Amino acid sequence: MGAILYNLSKPQITLLKGLGILSIVLHNFFHWTNPIGENEFDFKDSRVYELISFIINDPLSLINACFSYFGHFGVEIFIFASGYGLAKQFIKRKPSSYIVYILPKIIKIYGLIILGLICYFVLIYHINIISINQYLDFAKSTLLLYNNFSSDTIFLYFYAGPFWFFGFIVQLYLIFPFIYYLMDKYKEKGFFIMIGLSLLLIYILLPVFDRLNIPLFANFIGHLPEFILAMGLAMFKKFRLDYKIVLPALLIFILANFYECFYPYSFISATILILYICYPVYNSSSKMIKNPLIFIGKISMFMFIINGMLRAYTLRYTTENEQISILLWALIHLVLTIVISYIMSLFYNKLVNPVLDRLIQAVKSRDIEA
Repeated sequence: MGAILYNLSKPQITLLKGLGILSIVLHNFFHWTNPIGENEFDFKDSRVYELISFIINDPLSLINACFSYFGHFGVEIFIFASGYGLAKQFIKRKPSSYIVYILPKIIKIYGLIILGLICYFVLIYHINIISINQYLDFAKSTLLLYNNFSSDTIFLYFYAGPFWFFGFIVQLYLIFPFIYYLMDKYKEKGFFIMIGLSLLLIYILLPVFDRLNIPLFANFIGHLPEFILAMGLAMFKKFRLDYKIVLPALLIFILANFYECFYPYSFISATILILYICYPVYNSSSKMIKNPLIFIGKISMFMFIINGMLRAYTLRYTTENEQISILLWALIHLVLTIVISYIMSLFYNKLVNPVLDRLIQAVKSRDIEA
C-alpha cells in the first residue's frame, strides 16, 4: 500500500494548494518574530540548531519555530501542482503550438502581477515605508521578472513577500514542454534519467551561481527534481509513494538539515514527505476537512500576493518573546489575509479575468487562422 497520485482530481489539487498557502502565510509572518531563519535559498547548519534551542528554551514557541523554519516548504506544493496539472493537460490534449500553450499562462501571470503591484502601492507606498523611486524599481523588476536573478534583490523590497515566485514559475512554464516531450518519449526510463540529471545539474551549478550571487533555489534549475517528480506521478500510473520511497526521503530530509552536501535533496525529499503525510487529508471524504481547505486553495494566489504586505499592519502589534501574543496576531493576520484575498478574488473574477480570457481567446483564434 501507499499513496497513489495518478488520478488526483482538481478539488484535491486545490485542497493541496490550500495546505500550501496556509504554510506559506504563517511562515512569512512567524519568521519575522524570531532569529531562527530557514534554509530556503542557502544553507547554514546553525539554523537547525537555533530551531532546537529556541524550542527547548521556550516550549510555547513550538508552532512559531516550526512554521518559521519549515513553512517555506509550502512552495513545494505549488511546484508540484504546476508540474502535475501541466502534465495532465498535455496527456488530455496537447496545444496546437508553443504560442498557444505559453501565451495564456503569461497573460494570467501578468494579470496577477499587475494586481499585486496595485495592492503594493495602496498598502505600502502610502504609509511612507518606501519612496516612489523604490516602488518604481520594484515594479520594473517584477514586471520584467528578474527579482530572483540576484540575492540582493529577491527580498530587497519591504513587505513585498514572495514576488520572486512569478519569475520562477514562468521559467518552469517555458521549459515544461521540452521536459514533457522527453519523458513522453522515453517513459519511466526518461523520468529517472531526468531526475538524476536535474540533481546533478544542481550540484554542478550551485557553486557557480553562488559566485555570481544568483540564488539557484529561486530559479527553475533548483526545483527541477520535484517538478519532474510531479510530472512523473501524473504520467505513469504504476508510480506510488510507499515506505520504500518515504523512509529514504525522511532520512535524506533529516540529513539535509544538518549537512550541506545533502541540502540540494531537501526540496524533493520534503515534497515526497508532504504528499505522503497529507495523503489522508486530500484523500479524505469528510466535507468538514475538504471544504474549508478547498475554499482557501481557490483564493491561494491572492493570499500569496497580499500576505506579505499585510505584515506591515499586523507585525507591529506583536510583543517580542511573548509567544501567546505572537500566536494571536498570527491568527489575526491569517484571517485578515483570507478575508481580503476573498474580496480580491471576487473583484478579479468579475472584472479582470473576463478581460484576460478574451485576450487568451484572441491568441488562440489567431493561431488557428494562421
